[in-house]
Amino acid sequence: MKLPFLKPVVPPHVFCVLSDGITYANVRRDPPAGFVQSRHFAYPPNTLGSGASGTPLFTREAIAEAVESGRRLSEGRLSRASVVFPDAWARMLPIEFDSIPDNEPAVREMVLWKLKKLLPGVTSELTVVFREMTRVGDGKRLLVAAAPTDTLISIESSFESAGVRVGTLAPASLLLFEGFTRRLSTLAKGDFALVHRSIGSLVFLVIRDGSPLFFRQRASEHEKADQEQELRLSLSYYTEKLGGQGLAAVYAHDETPAEGPLAERFHVPIESLSGRLLGGDAGFDERIAARPELLTAFAAASAV
Repeated sequence: MKLPFLKPVVPPHVFCVLSDGITYANVRRDPPAGFVQSRHFAYPPNTLGSGASGTPLFTREAIAEAVESGRRLSEGRLSRASVVFPDAWARMLPIEFDSIPDNEPAVREMVLWKLKKLLPGVTSELTVVFREMTRVGDGKRLLVAAAPTDTLISIESSFESAGVRVGTLAPASLLLFEGFTRRLSTLAKGDFALVHRSIGSLVFLVIRDGSPLFFRQRASEHEKADQEQELRLSLSYYTEKLGGQGLAAVYAHDETPAEGPLAERFHVPIESLSGRLLGGDAGFDERIAARPELLTAFAAASAV
């Protein structure tokens, strides 16, 4: 799991791997931003396996049609790509430490050791990425994303066998944060929240000065009342434990609108991430409405 390419070489090509298929997007970043091409492909039968944790294992056959189409649509320029996978395939959480070593391998060992304590039911090998959160109190906090190593290796090896080097490989919510924080911070002019609801996962993230201040991920296969309570508790923690003075804005990306509207428990309106906010072209919102995962593809290509 990698975040992300060095800035000058982030490719415009993004693949969103989902439980039922794969979406390819060629993102146009020059104004007005949008999509040069996008296509969705169902996986051919019997081309996905199942890992020890229940997440899929990929084969070249599963992604071949999408890669071949992307290469054709890009006139042969597809050699590198970002890959986005669903939040539900990862466990994302803040972890507190008294202190953090200076070298990354030592930090990684500490994170993996702590995860074994916090996630005792998870026995499969995990790959982690992490970044420091806004400091609160004396200790240090890291935002950690952990995903099954076998699934990540299968994704990378499948694309490599098809001639595509994978740079960014990360869950959707982290890429929404990486891709849009700079723009949204300018718009909000204060603490703001990012809410991402997708199949199997609800993420609530508060950002201050470009860094995560609060993060919470919960399974979303619950009643709407449970989701409302989750957001209410998150807001209370932000105010009472983190000294939050109020949110300047709340931005949302809801990939499951059929489940009912997101809870309106905020003192400011929830504003959907849209072409108007992100500098998108006239067809931007229509494409996102048809294939919601395209917004995370756009974020992945915008993380520069």
